Amino acid sequence: MSFQCPVCDSDYQKPIPETCLVCGWDLQFHVSIPEGLKQDKKCLDWAKQTWKRLQNVDISQEKTSSKSKKRLTIADILPRLETLENQLQQASLERQNLQNLLEWILHYLETLNPELLVNLTSPSHPDVDPNLNSTSPLSEIGIDYNSLIELLANGDWKTADKYTWELILYIAEREAEKWLRPEDIEQFPCTDLNTLNWLWEYYSQGLFSLTSQWQIFYDLEGDYTKFCDQVGWRRGESWLYYEELNFTLNAPPGHLPIIAWRKRACYGVGNATPNENLSLIFSRLSTCSKPFRA
Repeated sequence: MSFQCPVCDSDYQKPIPETCLVCGWDLQFHVSIPEGLKQDKKCLDWAKQTWKRLQNVDISQEKTSSKSKKRLTIADILPRLETLENQLQQASLERQNLQNLLEWILHYLETLNPELLVNLTSPSHPDVDPNLNSTSPLSEIGIDYNSLIELLANGDWKTADKYTWELILYIAEREAEKWLRPEDIEQFPCTDLNTLNWLWEYYSQGLFSLTSQWQIFYDLEGDYTKFCDQVGWRRGESWLYYEELNFTLNAPPGHLPIIAWRKRACYGVGNATPNENLSLIFSRLSTCSKPFRA
């Protein structure tokens, strides 16, 4: 014979628990008291109504909670994504601003003197964290330009020119071949090309540099013969050999450095003519730096 909880109508078989496992009603009271007292409708009705109200509240809360969760999932995720996107854009903008500031600082230091820039960016400088593995602003591949700086500062233009060519071959990984292919010039690291150009320009006070050569070549509309006449690579009808060049500050503007050729001004380096090499060098310089003011 089964027994039913008078409040939640849960069925129980003997042995009957002391309290209902569902609603917690005292079942022993109803089992032990006389049958007549079980009909106390006022007490039972109150208990049943209370139980139903509790059930309705639980269901209502569950629905509300579910809707709330859905609202949070849909309504909140888009603003959060937008906030994240804005933060990323702001970070990107700040990074660009810092990059622009760094470029301005380096440009300003260039106008002061190269030794200052080298010292400030050296790992041994007290203001530089030795644990930082950052690339020098003078080179993309870690070239130390101090030796070239010393040669240029001392006015040893011939040795500086030869050393510049050695550096170029080393950077392009063409030391064994001792000449450059067109692709070597086209892929030459911009930072190092700008550094070489700037060092020559600074220490010669604008007399020698790739930029000065570029300006002359541009003004002459790419006429290599006229260019050589103007920069002093040709004398009369004679194309000069390397050893005949003027390695002093009395040389014409753009006389140095020599990259388009090495033996004689009318001979190229490798499979290209000096005119072709010069055009490739100026094209790379144009890509890597701000153009001169024509």
